Amino acid sequence: MDIRIVNTCNNDCLYCLESSLRNKDKFISKDSLFTAISKEEDKSNITFFWWNPLLHPELKEIMYHSYKEWFCWIGLLSNTQGISKKYLWELITEWLSTFWIYFNSFDKKNHEIINWWWISYEDYLHNLKLLAVSWINLKIIIHINDLNINTVARDVLILREKYWFTNFDFINYFPFDKPYLNKDLLEYNIQDNAKQIELIFKVVKKFSLKVNFMKFSKDFFSYFTEYYNYERGVLNQIWEEDIQRLNWKWTPFCYEEKRCEQCFIKDNCRYYGI
Repeated sequence: MDIRIVNTCNNDCLYCLESSLRNKDKFISKDSLFTAISKEEDKSNITFFWWNPLLHPELKEIMYHSYKEWFCWIGLLSNTQGISKKYLWELITEWLSTFWIYFNSFDKKNHEIINWWWISYEDYLHNLKLLAVSWINLKIIIHINDLNINTVARDVLILREKYWFTNFDFINYFPFDKPYLNKDLLEYNIQDNAKQIELIFKVVKKFSLKVNFMKFSKDFFSYFTEYYNYERGVLNQIWEEDIQRLNWKWTPFCYEEKRCEQCFIKDNCRYYGI
């Protein structure tokens, strides 16, 4: 069960799918959440995600209620703003199982461009260190785009060697997600960045990192095709929002914009090259 508990965020990341839908300081009520959680039949896992759930003033109570409802696994996805040593311990004692962390770049300039300054570079590094020494399961989420593609391999190496992170999700910049105002900062060409992409796979292979690649076309993987799982990486990652935007297999959303080379469904698209 994936559930959104806030409609606000301290960041305004360039690649955010739904920044235009956010409202200032809007939190889903505790009672509404308890009702939704109680009605869920599948109690295998629950993830509090999108925007920054740490901003919800009643997050601990919501997590504890999820535990009482017999959810076996409780996860949290955040940009780390609002975490502290004390608060992290409190979350763990309320049965938090896994903490997923948005990460963009160790390059300070790119970090500030992508995040629009709201979580400072220094605060973010401090929070990474805090999480790294906790005993909770951790995963790094990296959206690959033109601003960070040259540093991803190095960043993953640092995250592994200095912070001991070994579990990663890589998500491709996907131009259908919304009409980005900063496309020139996000779109990249696979051929022009082939060496940097190869370095990413070499780091992953050398350290046997646990990885998942989401929304990447087969071209991205070159001869590292063992990391390309079409069923998991594409068909199972076409989210409800994507289907609504694309009206996939019926009307080619890309007819006017000709975005085929950046599209993660081009390998199974009846309109490819239109």
